[in-house]
Amino acid sequence: MNTTIVSTVRGRARIRARVLRSPQTAAHLATEIAAIPGIVDVRPNPGAGCLVVTFTPDVLPVEVLEERSESLCQAVEGAPRKNKGRGLSRQINRATKYGMLATLTTSLAYGYLGRKKAHIGFGAAFLVFAGAHLFRYQGSLFR
Repeated sequence: MNTTIVSTVRGRARIRARVLRSPQTAAHLATEIAAIPGIVDVRPNPGAGCLVVTFTPDVLPVEVLEERSESLCQAVEGAPRKNKGRGLSRQINRATKYGMLATLTTSLAYGYLGRKKAHIGFGAAFLVFAGAHLFRYQGSLFR
């Protein structure tokens, strides 16, 4: 777990963690941290993966804030994640990537060995996998 306080000014700290990149998780952790005595305000920034925390340093030392925020982030990171139906999509994506890798290397090996028909066959298979991969990502490729 990589939860750290990346900057502090008296009464203000910026906490950065990978789990804070999710807007829902950042909002949840902001609510949890806001319940700690001595916290004045918590602003989540999921785009930067951080929380900006305003606190009373006399009531809540920075070391305690770091320890509590790290334990809360670890608890969220350790929680089981919900599968949002991306399992099949990820499996297909992984299969196309492995297919491209395997057919390209095999095609190059047969080309090097001078076996023209096998080289062409595996090259064509590579193009099929590459086409499937490009079709999958056509929306993000042509923005």
